[in-house]
Amino acid sequence: MKNLIKILLFCFMSFTYAGNNDIYLTQSGGGDFTLLIDQIGNTNIIGTSGARVIMAGSSLDANFKQQGNSNTLAASILQGNASSWTMWQIGDSNTSTITAGGSGSVGSSDFDYTATGNSNVLTWLQGSSSAATGGNFDAALTGNSNDLNIRSEVIGAINNWDIDGNSNDIDVTQIGTDDKAITFTLVGDSNDIDIDQTTAASGVTDTISLVANSTSGSINIDQCASGC
Repeated sequence: MKNLIKILLFCFMSFTYAGNNDIYLTQSGGGDFTLLIDQIGNTNIIGTSGARVIMAGSSLDANFKQQGNSNTLAASILQGNASSWTMWQIGDSNTSTITAGGSGSVGSSDFDYTATGNSNVLTWLQGSSSAATGGNFDAALTGNSNDLNIRSEVIGAINNWDIDGNSNDIDVTQIGTDDKAITFTLVGDSNDIDIDQTTAASGVTDTISLVANSTSGSINIDQCASGC
């Protein structure tokens, strides 16, 4: 049975290695797939804008850890249900771009992002291209000059974020036809926070709970029936 599983994984996956700590991955197939990638060093790369890590299928469990400086992650979940993503980046000048629902519906996704260092940039896009339901996104950032860019078009989105540092730039857009919630803790100075929530349906309750220990910053929250 173990040999059969190894053969199936080899058929569904293709790897290309180039340069120092570079990984490009394409995966497709059935459920219960687990991926673990651990990179240590500088200029680590997991996918690029032109050759992303691409995954599809149900019950995906992907775990990425990059330790060093100038790390890059670019990944796409084409479609799938009950997917779980965990991303750790430790160091400075880290950049991550992740899209969920690139070519088909995504349901019950769980994404946990943790970054420790300075000048971290995360772009998280879910549901912009295809339907998405039941998204749960947790983020914990520690450091300065963090840049968080979130666009969530999810039916029933839950977000929990902890940001600790100075000069953070947080831009969030949420659209969906079910209740949506953001729980946000911010510690640090000179922060620029912009949150837009669009209800897009009657009887929907959108919630933002923000606790900020911050000075010399700007917080702008818009909740609208359409097009904030």
